[in-house]
Amino acid sequence: MNREKFLPAITILICCVLAFFIFNLIYAPLKNATLSMQMQAHKLQDVEHDLDKFKKRHGDLEKFFASTESGLIYANEFLPAESAQDAFAAEIYKIADNNNVLITSIQIGELQADNDKKIFRQTVNLKFEADYISTLKFLREILNGNRLTTLENVSIESGENILSCNIELSIFNLAASG
Repeated sequence: MNREKFLPAITILICCVLAFFIFNLIYAPLKNATLSMQMQAHKLQDVEHDLDKFKKRHGDLEKFFASTESGLIYANEFLPAESAQDAFAAEIYKIADNNNVLITSIQIGELQADNDKKIFRQTVNLKFEADYISTLKFLREILNGNRLTTLENVSIESGENILSCNIELSIFNLAASG
């Protein structure tokens, strides 16, 4: 090979290799770091924007804490601190009377604690007779009552214009006293 052609070829090759290393070792990492910083800046701006919206919506934080505390008071009423078996049974009988439902049997089970022993569950087995519409109204009123209640099991037998129902409910409370 001719010395006149070899020197420019080597120079071009060295420039290409040098450009490749500069791009991969300096430019690309700096570009990635810049993009990362831009993403963090956008996240920070989003958080600041959300905080401003929160402050505008709630104004003074004391008002927010007061409203949250009143929500907790309502939640504690919905999940009472005691089982109040007698009050729940009386409430069921009152709802039954309002909806033309004849309760034939009510059995309230033992308290069962969750893993943390903070919330207690009690099963209630209820047998009653009513027509279709009264049954629906009765169940809806129990489940929409003023304490946390879930419907676990339902069995219905049809008679002449009357349904014989057997339901299992779970009622919840915060403490095992009662």
